[in-house]
Amino acid sequence: MISILSRSLELVRRLARTQPSTPVRYAGTVMVIALCAALRVQLPFTALPYLFFIPGLMFIGFCFGVVPSVLGCILAVLTAHYFFIGDIGFNDGLTAWISSASFALVTFAMAIVCALFRRTLNTLSDVNERLEHEIERRTLERDGIWNISPDLICTLSEGGEVMAMNPAWQIETGHTDQALRDSGFFSFISPSQLSDALRSLGKRSIAELDTQGFRANGKPLHLNWRIARRQGLYLAVARDITLYKERQEALEQVSSQLQQSQKMEAVGQLTGGLAHDFNNLLTVITGSLDMLDKRIAQGKYEELSRFVGFARNASDRAASLTHRLLAYSRRQPLANSVVDLALLVQDMRELISRTLTPRIELEVLTPEHAVLCFCDAHQLENAILNLCINARDAMPHGGRLTIEISQARIDSTQDSAVLGPGQYAVFQVTDTGTGMPQSVIARAFDPFFTTKPLGSGTGLGLSMVYGFAQQSSGDARIESVMGKGTTVSLFLPLSHGQTITADVSEPAELGSDLQVGNVSILVVDDEAAIRDLIGEALEEVGYQVTKAGTAAQALLELERAPETVLLITDIVLPAGMNGDELAVAALSMRPTLKVLFISGFLENAVPAIALKSGQTELLQKPFTVKALKTMIQRLLAKG
Repeated sequence: MISILSRSLELVRRLARTQPSTPVRYAGTVMVIALCAALRVQLPFTALPYLFFIPGLMFIGFCFGVVPSVLGCILAVLTAHYFFIGDIGFNDGLTAWISSASFALVTFAMAIVCALFRRTLNTLSDVNERLEHEIERRTLERDGIWNISPDLICTLSEGGEVMAMNPAWQIETGHTDQALRDSGFFSFISPSQLSDALRSLGKRSIAELDTQGFRANGKPLHLNWRIARRQGLYLAVARDITLYKERQEALEQVSSQLQQSQKMEAVGQLTGGLAHDFNNLLTVITGSLDMLDKRIAQGKYEELSRFVGFARNASDRAASLTHRLLAYSRRQPLANSVVDLALLVQDMRELISRTLTPRIELEVLTPEHAVLCFCDAHQLENAILNLCINARDAMPHGGRLTIEISQARIDSTQDSAVLGPGQYAVFQVTDTGTGMPQSVIARAFDPFFTTKPLGSGTGLGLSMVYGFAQQSSGDARIESVMGKGTTVSLFLPLSHGQTITADVSEPAELGSDLQVGNVSILVVDDEAAIRDLIGEALEEVGYQVTKAGTAAQALLELERAPETVLLITDIVLPAGMNGDELAVAALSMRPTLKVLFISGFLENAVPAIALKSGQTELLQKPFTVKALKTMIQRLLAKG
């Protein structure tokens, strides 16, 4: 039954698709009417006159169209009147003709319906053909992508089982299709990773993850997965990113080598620049000592002070260079105070003017109200001087150097990744020099980086400025345009307190009538020459001095000499115990003991320095004998 129905439908479709010519359609109409009349003749005369004409007219409307249906209806009425209605002939009454006209209208309407039905069938057939063509095209596209794509594509069931895999799986992994379906597939993405990815699809449309497996030949295969849900299934696309990973690892290796190379370059610049500067200083010192020996041997004592001045000036310059290194590395404690930037710059104006060339015009812009910051005044002076010297070197043919003081507010971390929210004092040095490219700006604060030739600088100027700013809870920034100039901005914490004038001179000696008799001092330093110099200088004044090279020896000396009232110790000592640890142990033995720390290198703030107020002090190396004596007198005078 189903087969007969399907064949009938196919026959109807074929009839609907046929398009006969106009003569054929009208000739066919006449033949169909004649056939219907012949069939009607086989029935008794008393039967219905239009019995076989109705299906015939419907057939004409379906196969030949509306206009032939009009002709068919007219022929059917005339034939029925002539042969099958009343007496043979056209002498029937008006009632018969009205009935025939009604029949013609109804059958014509049915023919129109059949014609429209045929048109609908044709339209549906066209749509079907287009859909079949589109499905075929898309299937070909999908099969093409599926077969030729280098990406590893697969479909997964609701439970995560593999349902289909494209040929790229076998090509890329080297495994057979059966091996991949058995267990090889999960060697590239573990069941737990797949389960986590599928669960995450409830929160997002596409799950993405990276996995690593191994090909059949043992080589690694890195895959980037993108998984999506489609109509109850999961579509997964895995892209081979092995080459990308290898290039990334190679890039990281090259980057590491570059960093190492830059470190070695920095060390080379350090050794070259420092060796040049220190050799110059040592030449002055050793030459001055040689000349002192000669003048003493010659008895020309009036010239000794000249060579002593040369040696002292060279040692001061060496100490300044060392302090710049410590300032960059933040190993030098700061003596912070409230500083008026405008007053400080005015005090330095003459010094700054002497460092500039006559072709450079100096301009200082200060606000109406005082701008106070909390920092180390001495280190700030060094930073300002370094910035002005750099600006001078950037203007070999002259220009304008502008120093501007202002305030700025940082509202959030979006304004600065270094500075916290709050008010800051801003110190800007602007020149109209050659400017710097971005590649130089990116490294300008690096230690020992310099664009000057070897021997012309150590590359510590801007790095010292940056280290000072960071240690002062501030920041330093550079803005530059090639050919137009550079602006270096120094941000320092703003203070709302009163100005404290920094005393840059050495402390004056205390009263000379201070009694030093019977005062025992223990000097601890791993450098024998320093111990001997300090000991001789103090014994010359009248102190009783005991010396030790390690913390352990110092503790033994303290036990042997209970009358010791002052401990002078270096912070960095050998044999496992530092000077601050020695101070803690000594103070626990002698609560009234005074401690004077001497050091040129501080890893961090020394806890023992502030252990007991009035009992500890710090004197940084290098120091003069005068400063040492003054500090000792000041410390002993307390309490």
